[in-house]
Amino acid sequence: MMQCTFFSDVHWKQLYPFAFPYQKGKLRWGAFTLEQYWHFAVIDLTSKNKHVSRSNVQTCLTQGSLNDRWIPNEAAIVALTKLKPGQTLISDDVVLYTPSAANDQLEQLHFNDAFLVNHPTDFFTHCGLAMESQSRLIQKQWETKTWDAASEKSNTTIIGDPDLVFMAPGSSVRASTMNTEHGPIFIGPNAEIQEGSNIRGPFLLDEESIVKMGTRIYGPTLIGPHCRIAGEISNSVFLGFSNKGHDGFLGNSVIGQWCNLGADTNTSNLKNNYSPVRLWDTRSASMKTTELQFCGLIMGDHSKCGINTMFNTGTLIGSGCMLVGGSFMPKHVLPFSWGGDGKWTEHRFDQFVATAKTVMERRQQQWDPEEEQKWKREFTTAHAMRIEQT
Repeated sequence: MMQCTFFSDVHWKQLYPFAFPYQKGKLRWGAFTLEQYWHFAVIDLTSKNKHVSRSNVQTCLTQGSLNDRWIPNEAAIVALTKLKPGQTLISDDVVLYTPSAANDQLEQLHFNDAFLVNHPTDFFTHCGLAMESQSRLIQKQWETKTWDAASEKSNTTIIGDPDLVFMAPGSSVRASTMNTEHGPIFIGPNAEIQEGSNIRGPFLLDEESIVKMGTRIYGPTLIGPHCRIAGEISNSVFLGFSNKGHDGFLGNSVIGQWCNLGADTNTSNLKNNYSPVRLWDTRSASMKTTELQFCGLIMGDHSKCGINTMFNTGTLIGSGCMLVGGSFMPKHVLPFSWGGDGKWTEHRFDQFVATAKTVMERRQQQWDPEEEQKWKREFTTAHAMRIEQT
């Protein structure tokens, strides 16, 4: 992997409830983490463009750090190659790249075409763009082959161009329909679409993930690695290792890692009066009107909800929550909350860790003791927020 160092800026607060597990290059955008994406993008561009030197880019990256919300593209990589020692790259008031030997005499160069992840809703609003911009890289890194009905022998119907269905090694689709009229469909390594599913692109199913029988998915939707998916889903993103294993609707939503949505969990993604959705804003610590007409559920890592849970339009759930009850959940639930139906308590930290370890072991993943201290800090911060609101 090409050496690449990242830094996190103060604007990460805007990405609440997603926190440290996604910083320093670990943010998943499309099929890759940003660390992977920068690496693959540099190799791809320098392979096809002889005027961009890979060694120059590598030198730049080893001598400085990248903003870990900055999405790479050709213009971004070319801009880095033009930097001289002692120069930093900025976009408006946001630092994109800074040399390691930082000092007060740094010369600032402006790059106004930078795309940065600024809000959790960016994941689903830019989901289709992410798949489109990564198409070449996905095909190359996953070593995909286009759909071949004869070799698949799966009784699957392709609506649209079958050459826009990309199958990675070990992937399978059985007795389903896949529609590519509105965008491509990527099925990752060892991923599976079970019988009776209806998929409309653009759609990406990452490695080892499973779409269960009878699932209906409208694109653009992206399912991260090691997920279990069922029911009805529209324009949503799962960041990985999470389950929606039963019926229920999820639309215009972002689900973090290690989450579980109980059977018949449903989200509203459109207000009855069709007005813009209001969503919790961490900077003002209040509900704020967005420019979105469609917005469902934003759920932080390691949060779970029981059967028949209902989420209203524009609901934000913090990390580490256990949600139960038959009425609509509040529009904002603080991290490490336990309860529902107006009865709330704080999720005990030792119980949170014990559950997280059990859940991760089921996916052959290990709890990182170093991350426990970071989660403890998240818990302490949430505890202080809870006191302020009482």
